[in-house]
Amino acid sequence: MMSREVMKKTILPMSFLAIWIWIAYNFCTSLGQNEWWKIWMVIGRPYGIHSLCVWLLPRDFDIGGTAGVLVINIILGCLIGEVVVIWYVLRAVYVLFKYLVDLLR
Repeated sequence: MMSREVMKKTILPMSFLAIWIWIAYNFCTSLGQNEWWKIWMVIGRPYGIHSLCVWLLPRDFDIGGTAGVLVINIILGCLIGEVVVIWYVLRAVYVLFKYLVDLLR
């Protein structure tokens, strides 16, 4: 029973996250320069995508204002996603540690 929880909360999410970090790293590296802010934003994007366009709704704006609000929504979604990524990593470490302690008992 515990191994199913470890698989669901540790191995699968962390393998997806590792693949996504590798893709983001290769996507945001140009001319041998790493742009860490872009890499971190791209990493957080799929985890914060559910919060996009929730807080700020573009209403009664022209095209420039609507585009600005949508960009702010994307940036806020990426920042929330970064916090969620940190939470997932900490949760995975906790579940793995708990599983190893239970194995040693």
